[in-house]
Amino acid sequence: MANLSTQYFGLVLIFAIGATLISSGFASESVISPAPAENDPYVPLEKCAAKLTPACGDEIFAGVFGNGKVTEHCCYKLVEMGKPCHDRLVEWMLSIPDFREDAPKILSNSAKIWYHCIRVVTGVAPSPAF
Repeated sequence: MANLSTQYFGLVLIFAIGATLISSGFASESVISPAPAENDPYVPLEKCAAKLTPACGDEIFAGVFGNGKVTEHCCYKLVEMGKPCHDRLVEWMLSIPDFREDAPKILSNSAKIWYHCIRVVTGVAPSPAF
């Protein structure tokens, strides 16, 4: 069984390759689905990952799956990416068996990161919808 750091590296690599293919034009338009509506909960993961820099992806991952902090710059990137994308990426990660047992903590961290970033970007603390 692969250890957590190996899986993490693999996920970062997948996101980086996807972002590179999309931004460089190697992915044909027929393969990439049309731009999703801003609040569409079924946003393709590749489009979500392409909205983050690798450094911000690392920070957000460390915050959601560990105890890392997300910088102001990366909070702006996360909020720009949108909550549907954030939620979809976390759900996808939770589909990996090694993460399932920590799902309650991961979901809690995910919500904390999201609301922290909303507060950073807007200066206002939103009330959670749960």
